[in-house]
Amino acid sequence: MPTLLTLALLFCCLLPLAAQDQPKPDPEKSAIPSIADSIPKAVSEKITPSIFTFHKGLVTAVSAANETAQIHTLQGINHLHGGWEFEARRHFAAAIQSDPDCLMAHWGLVMTMLSSTPETDPHRLAATERLIHLITENHGTEIERGFAYALIKYIEEGPKGAETAFRKIEEKFPNDIQATIFASLFGRGGYSDTGDITPSQAEAEKKLSDLIERYPESALPIHALLVIRAEAPDLQPSLELARKLCQLVPDYAPYFHLLGHYEWRCGEHTKASSAFSRAASLYSIWMKENKITPADCPEWIRAESYRVVALASKGDFDNAIASAEKIARSTLDPNRPSAPGTRLLLWDAKTLPARVFMRRNAPGDTAKALASLPTPKETEAFREHSLFYWWIDGMRIALDAKTLLEAKNIEKTTQAIEALSFHGETMSKRRVAASSIGEYHDWRRSFFSLEILAAELRGHLALAGPEKGHGSAFNWFRAASDRQRPATMLNPPLILSPMATHLGDYYIAINKPNKAVKAYTEALNAFPNDQQTLDLIEKARELALTHPPDEPEKLDPENLDPENLDLENLNPENQE
Repeated sequence: MPTLLTLALLFCCLLPLAAQDQPKPDPEKSAIPSIADSIPKAVSEKITPSIFTFHKGLVTAVSAANETAQIHTLQGINHLHGGWEFEARRHFAAAIQSDPDCLMAHWGLVMTMLSSTPETDPHRLAATERLIHLITENHGTEIERGFAYALIKYIEEGPKGAETAFRKIEEKFPNDIQATIFASLFGRGGYSDTGDITPSQAEAEKKLSDLIERYPESALPIHALLVIRAEAPDLQPSLELARKLCQLVPDYAPYFHLLGHYEWRCGEHTKASSAFSRAASLYSIWMKENKITPADCPEWIRAESYRVVALASKGDFDNAIASAEKIARSTLDPNRPSAPGTRLLLWDAKTLPARVFMRRNAPGDTAKALASLPTPKETEAFREHSLFYWWIDGMRIALDAKTLLEAKNIEKTTQAIEALSFHGETMSKRRVAASSIGEYHDWRRSFFSLEILAAELRGHLALAGPEKGHGSAFNWFRAASDRQRPATMLNPPLILSPMATHLGDYYIAINKPNKAVKAYTEALNAFPNDQQTLDLIEKARELALTHPPDEPEKLDPENLDPENLDLENLNPENQE
């Protein structure tokens, strides 16, 4: 996931800065970690990274002993701003190997490893210790030491501490573009659950917009603004800016992925598919040239998966399913169970065919979705290293319930849904474990998706039961729709259907097509131009033409209580 996007979400430990605060160490044990200790094997075993030409990229002086270290440090910084964590890490490692005392190369290396994983945690701690040593030895310029200090403030105090530190750098060095960018990234507050912009988010966006006006040909502030806006309710106002970014730097894979995200969220599914295809192609070329496997290129997996989502959104299910099955067949590296690419395959790509079948929802697709899920035996070797199986097993239970519901076995469907709820309650207790191994984002994303699926199933179960209970179906569908949010961190959604369509289905079932039109319109607002939803709204409009105005709705209050909806118990924010 993009480094700059994770900075305000992730925390790690740091040794105290002041040597006098520590007991007198044994001289033989006081030596700082070696360069080898600071660089993960996945980086050190690869060939030296090539130089990429960033149009109007960051050009700044770097304190280094030689030109090689300067070039690679600058390359690393540009990749860091582009969100390409692994490639940035490779360049910073090359710089450190050329100049072991380069402060900014150490700063960048630590920045690329802030996202905690078992593979990188020891190297992050070693690189951090080396960074602290260089600071105490007064290496680097004043502004470089300021950047190092801001990173330390982030580690010690979180995003607010880092924002304050970068704001001070911004005041002292007003012409430094990076200080403003980092201060805005750390200081943003995002959007509320209702989609309203927070004051700190508005301030961060204003700062970056001003920077874009000052440097209209620089990709850095454009990318930063698009990243912090990526989860806004409406991305249409920024779509042209995303297109401009790829015009400025036409061969940079991360920018095309960002563009694809904006195109998809704006309903431009064909253009989104093209952008993701371009991103995946560029990543594929890079992997081949550098002899890198998908284990170290989760970006390729994410781009391919998002392309499949775009194909499904425009109704091209044949190609979507074929592409999903192809990426799901990607080989898992048993020697790299905690690699970012391995994890993304397990959490996302391996379930992609099933999720596309669920989205199409044609006769027989539930059985196909079940059959496409990886068996426990296929992924057995990875279960002790990851919590992915909670997501896959939850999907399997949900699909079992749907199979029983399609067979009109109400009693066993009820039991299966209760099993799914119990699964969710048990999964909620794995929150701390997910955080400890660096999988909290994947866990949270999957957890809420299972919660949505459970509410959806309960709604369909209510519709399948006695007529007097049909009113509660609306409540369940409303809960599922309200729970659905735009995907975070430029990931494709795990659930490909807009839940608001089920509200429309409910109104069609009770013969209220006018209300169905409004519900389907709500679904289109969440998933613009979704082809299946467009088809549904057209049918509802045809029914409404020959139907009298709908009577006022009398909602069944049953199951509206949060405890009955399992929302309170399942909300991970309420767990210890």
